[in-house]
Amino acid sequence: MRRIRRNKTFRFSDDLFTDKTAMTSLPPATIKRRLAALMYELLLTGAVTAIAAILAGIAAIFLNPVSQLLSSLATCVILVGSWWLYFKTNWTKTGRTLAMQTWKIGLHGRNGTLPPLSQLRIRFIWACIFVVFIPLLAYAGLRHLLAIPPVPAFGAALIWLILPWGFALLNPDRQFLYDFLAGTRLVDLKQETSES
Repeated sequence: MRRIRRNKTFRFSDDLFTDKTAMTSLPPATIKRRLAALMYELLLTGAVTAIAAILAGIAAIFLNPVSQLLSSLATCVILVGSWWLYFKTNWTKTGRTLAMQTWKIGLHGRNGTLPPLSQLRIRFIWACIFVVFIPLLAYAGLRHLLAIPPVPAFGAALIWLILPWGFALLNPDRQFLYDFLAGTRLVDLKQETSES
C-alpha cells in the first residue's frame, strides 16, 4: 500500500478574513478612494452600456419576431460581454481602468503582480453577481412576489450592495468581497508613482 505524503507546511488560515498568502509590499487602497473610483467607474460603465445598448437594440429588433426569450438572452449577453471587454482590456494592459488610474489604484494578485486572465475573469464574475445580479433578483422578487411599488423595491434591492462593499470593513486588508473571493487586491499606487 502506497502512503500519501502530506505537506507539513500547509496550514489552514486561522481567520476567514485574513489572507496569509498576500506577498505584495504595496498597501491596500483606502476604502474612501476605492468608493470614489467606483462612482467614477459607474459613469464609465454607463457609457459602455449605452453603446452596447445600441447593439442590443439592433439585435432585439431582429430577434424579437423570432423569440422574445432569445432576444432577451442576446441583450444580456451583449451587455455583459461589453462590460467584460471593457474591464478585460484595461486590466490586462495596465492592471487598472481609467477610474483606477485617476485615483492611483492598481489591481494586483496575491503575489503582487498583475493577475492572470483566469483570475480577472473570476473577479469580474463575482463582481457581476454581487453588484448586478443579486440586486436585480432582489428587485424582481420584491416587485413580482411581494407587489412592492417600484421605488421602494429599488431602494430595498440596493441594500444588497452593502454585502460586497461592507465586507471591506470586516476584512483586515480592506478588500471588497469579490476581490477577496477572486484572490485579487486593490492596492495604493500613490507611493509607487511618487518614487518614480
